[in-house]
Amino acid sequence: MKQRIIENINNAEELEKLYHEDKQEFRKSFSQITDDFDSELVKFWKIRLTPEMITDGEKILKIDVLTVIIISLLTGLLIKLPVIFSVINLESFYTRNASIIVFNGLIFYTFWHNKIFERKVILIYSLIIFVLLMFVNLLPYSKSDSVELAFIHTPLFLWCLFGIVFISLDFKDTFKRINFIRFNGELIIMTGLILLAGGLLTAITLGLFSTIKMNIEDFYMKYITVFGGVAAPIVSFYLIKIYPNITSKIAPVIARVFTPLVFITLATYLISLIFSESKILEERELLILFNVVLLAVMAIIVFSISELDKTRTKDFNVLILFALAILAIIINSIALTAIITRFTNGITPNRTIVLFSNLLIFINLILISKNLYQAYFRNTKVDLVEETVAKYLAIYFGWTIVVIFILPFVFQFR
Repeated sequence: MKQRIIENINNAEELEKLYHEDKQEFRKSFSQITDDFDSELVKFWKIRLTPEMITDGEKILKIDVLTVIIISLLTGLLIKLPVIFSVINLESFYTRNASIIVFNGLIFYTFWHNKIFERKVILIYSLIIFVLLMFVNLLPYSKSDSVELAFIHTPLFLWCLFGIVFISLDFKDTFKRINFIRFNGELIIMTGLILLAGGLLTAITLGLFSTIKMNIEDFYMKYITVFGGVAAPIVSFYLIKIYPNITSKIAPVIARVFTPLVFITLATYLISLIFSESKILEERELLILFNVVLLAVMAIIVFSISELDKTRTKDFNVLILFALAILAIIINSIALTAIITRFTNGITPNRTIVLFSNLLIFINLILISKNLYQAYFRNTKVDLVEETVAKYLAIYFGWTIVVIFILPFVFQFR
């Protein structure tokens, strides 16, 4: 709605149509962009909507706050089920269900925020979560690589479900997918700030009670911090929507500062690796580290792309991202060589999943590098990079389904 208002900001007829299409969403979106425009038409709409914004805004605010509190409390209670029912195995429960519980709290709030109340959609989503819960809880809990990898990929599968709900199930709209990618960066930043503030509050609270000889650490850590931790992403979502300008201004700064630093660190590390005594083809721990670095770099590239200023030509940040993508391709090539070499010792679930995951990322990085090269050296639109990333999300979603629901059977739970 906000994007459509901006596109028609000087078109009185279209603004009127948008207002009658969804009055509540129009009021909310219009209030977020009024400071950026100063035409007579904008002033007129501002005066017209002010009484409605105050009364409706207060009602929506109260309902939203109540919804956040209820969902957060329910999420916290579910995460504490092993405490309520002592027969539940603590380690097994959290390995299988922790990510499902936390993500569902976030997804439920997304349903509420996007006003997705269609019975059919809710039933389909409930069925998917029910199947996922049954499946992961019926998997044998043993030292099985294929099963452990299914557990590891469960949060990624849920993240994809979160994305589907976030875009209101509008799979064809690439712009909405791009918004989802941007939102993830803002959500991480806001959640990080809340957790830091929560950590500071915890330290102060425990310190104050210790001065009066009251030890509340055990209770506080088991209940308050747990409930606060699972509520953090839900509260972050709410705050981003209420105060969109906070994270939207912080995110580009973080992207601009950290991207060059990551590039310098990674380049130095690769040069050092050449002269070190470590052998990636033989050392499993080094290969694991390489894959972690690769995923981190991939995330930084995607996040930084979403925060680029699309109006600038020959943006130096685009060149830095291109160089970082090339470094990531080099890292991926080394990792792929090491993985393929290890296949001479036999096929295992770990090697198979890591190989295909790296291949997917490798192809994605090549496509991103191509778009970044064209954006900087041939002055094509940077938006093409975002579109490539957005379209590729469906492939990652498909891969998580394969790893969770198919590969454990292929490898007979080894």
